[in-house]
Amino acid sequence: MKAKIKTFFSPLVVGILIGVFFTATASFAAYTLIIKPKLNPPTPPVVSLPSPTLPAKASATAGPNDSVYGTLSWLSGPQKITNPEILVKLISTPTAEYSGGYSFADLGTYRVGKFSGGANLLVAFILPEGPSSPIPFRLIEDKGKYSLIESLVSADYVKKELDNIFDKSKVSFISFQIKELYPEYYYSINQMNFSKIDTGFSSTFYSQLSNPSLISSVPAGDILLVSSSYFSDSNDFTSQEYYLKLKDFTLVSLERQLGLATSDNHVPYFNNLDNSANKTVFEQPRGGCGSGNRSVVIKNQSVLNDKVLIGKNNNGLDLYQIKTASNNLIKSLYINYKAGREYPSAPPILSIDQFAAAPNHIIFQEKNSDWIILINPEYAVQAECGKPVIYLYPTKDTQISVKVGADITQSEPLYPTTGWTVLAHPDGQLDYQGRVYPNLFWEGTGQGIYPDLKNFGFVVSQKNLLSTLKNHLKQLGLNTQETSDFLEFWTPLLPISPYVRLTWLGTVDMNRLAPFSVTPRPDTVIRIFLDFASLDQPISLIPQKLSSLPRRGFTLVEWGGLLVK
Repeated sequence: MKAKIKTFFSPLVVGILIGVFFTATASFAAYTLIIKPKLNPPTPPVVSLPSPTLPAKASATAGPNDSVYGTLSWLSGPQKITNPEILVKLISTPTAEYSGGYSFADLGTYRVGKFSGGANLLVAFILPEGPSSPIPFRLIEDKGKYSLIESLVSADYVKKELDNIFDKSKVSFISFQIKELYPEYYYSINQMNFSKIDTGFSSTFYSQLSNPSLISSVPAGDILLVSSSYFSDSNDFTSQEYYLKLKDFTLVSLERQLGLATSDNHVPYFNNLDNSANKTVFEQPRGGCGSGNRSVVIKNQSVLNDKVLIGKNNNGLDLYQIKTASNNLIKSLYINYKAGREYPSAPPILSIDQFAAAPNHIIFQEKNSDWIILINPEYAVQAECGKPVIYLYPTKDTQISVKVGADITQSEPLYPTTGWTVLAHPDGQLDYQGRVYPNLFWEGTGQGIYPDLKNFGFVVSQKNLLSTLKNHLKQLGLNTQETSDFLEFWTPLLPISPYVRLTWLGTVDMNRLAPFSVTPRPDTVIRIFLDFASLDQPISLIPQKLSSLPRRGFTLVEWGGLLVK
């Protein structure tokens, strides 16, 4: 008897609802991964900037020494060039040939440095099939011959794909040390502390940043600030994102380390005015259903006129809250609070006066004079999530190991610390410890960075929404049954606004956001994820390219979406 897939909704978290499929068998699963925000560790000490620790050359095929190419000089700006013919075009199997699945992104290829011996240092941005953020690669071109600097490929999921990306008859893989491309982990600049976010190099190029401002220059490059309005209804509050622009004009995301230390559960360390310890969670805003690198700062100082002291920490830092319902901060937070809480079965919504009196936020001043806002997720945007379910469909009876990159809180069958190992049959039946299961269920929290794709996607009118979704799903590689399953779940949850934004995350984005491990490794992986939002009027977006790999062998298909009511 098949186990019943239960679905419930949590009022406090943003989740991913995902269905996992294996092969073209018409079956599906819908599940949600709760992404655990990046922790806010205590403020790191002020550190000097020692010479970077470079990886051993043994990490890749032995490459030439610096002296082979001569001295590297960085260009004053990236120079776009024609994309070289270096990508795999066909993958041959005993039964057929398939497209390599990778192509150059619209960003293309740039010359960023010149060696005294005549060789060029290049940065190439490459896309897998389907919607995705581009992956940056560094190459050396010398007299028409190309070498990939494999030692600068940091993400494991990308390393595993190198043979499917680059034609090794045209590209050699080398380990080559360029010290400026190995930035430090911590930086202390202008009374602010930053740490490098460990997600590899950003998929954003310097030229794509919107009005960046220079904070400081360090040996590895320039620390930049990108500011934008945080609340759509007010310009009084600024969202600040920090990047390190390296010498080759690629970017590394930085996280600002705040002066208010918190526990691993995002409970700031301070005492209330009655000297009791704070036990409430306050955190920086989340990015989608993952963590992000933004801080929210009060821009309009008149907002602070209504601040009320609520506590102090051991370092003498004062903590405040604004409790005046007419204050712009309360008005903006209240709009976010109501989002997702206005549905028939929802609990009663607080009035704005009740909301203002509740512990919905704290504010404090950093050493550089910035006033920072931390938000209580109990009063943030309402979100729902469902239970993750995994279906396995190998091409033959196979013992399969499934490891989930998350802290498991509930599971069926019980999830061991080493992951599940099941005997899977082509019809989807799973044998585990003497029992038969139709699927694997788990629930928990994982870690990942939500990609910044707010400027990408499609604006669709309400009357064309379903037909557009069907067309997109076909382009993204879902078969008829999978498309039906997707629409059956998501159609009731789509906005009824005049226009809707549709933004797709692909396999690379999902591997950054929600990695998992399946052994043996699937032959084909198609991961798609929908981020959507209601719109009253059309907006301008950069259209995404939608495509998919052909299915072959043991195939993994995963669909999901950002479920915010």
